Amino acid sequence: MSAPRWIRPAAPVGVAVAGLVVVIVAATSLLPERVTIIRSPGGGGAAFASRDDLLLVTAATVLALVVVYLLSAAALAWTPVRHLLVPRGTHWKHASRRRELRRRLAVYLARSTAAALWFVAALVVVALLGQDGGIAGSWWIPLALSIVYVVGMLVWFTWVLTAGFTPPRSTERRVPTERSASRDEPRGPRGVVATSAPGAGSREVAGGAGRTPAPRPAPRPGEASSPPTKGPPRPYQPRPQQRGLPPRD
Repeated sequence: MSAPRWIRPAAPVGVAVAGLVVVIVAATSLLPERVTIIRSPGGGGAAFASRDDLLLVTAATVLALVVVYLLSAAALAWTPVRHLLVPRGTHWKHASRRRELRRRLAVYLARSTAAALWFVAALVVVALLGQDGGIAGSWWIPLALSIVYVVGMLVWFTWVLTAGFTPPRSTERRVPTERSASRDEPRGPRGVVATSAPGAGSREVAGGAGRTPAPRPAPRPGEASSPPTKGPPRPYQPRPQQRGLPPRD
């Protein structure tokens, strides 16, 4: 049985929450009552907290991250696409690519939240392994873990804003091909005469520019040629014939 399509992007967050629950349950029984939070370069403790306070802060942080994730996912799912700020918005805000845009936003948000949850779990594990001179009792281990997380998230956000929204190569190739094909398509004459079958005669293809106008009748002798009119033809009106010459004064 496969998971619904709308819940698949949230799978990294669910796995991270499940891992954190296991870490917190293990820390409840393995951490001492007084936990060393920060260590000095000399090996001694610089800051301490009780086990209950540490687990309470951890649970509150996890809950806050999950709530922020749910609110952000709902905002990305219900906000109109025209209000979303994404790289290459002209491409991704097209009606045929909006579903893919929302899917990518949901996946990137879930992975970022899962990374934050795993970072919290790693800090709890370091605190658990560093008690009483454990293998993670050096002062630089939590610092190095924090630096790795910050640098990794910066690299991740940079990748998302650049390559994460790069259009697929098939789309980039198809669009210029379609444009060049439509641009180079030969346009035949409008007045082409086509024959459907032998003996069926010829028929004129649609188009008004290539049609040959019908010949006009030649004017009669003594009549001036007049331009064709669009109205109905006038009835024939004979001219009065002049008889003789006019009288001279």
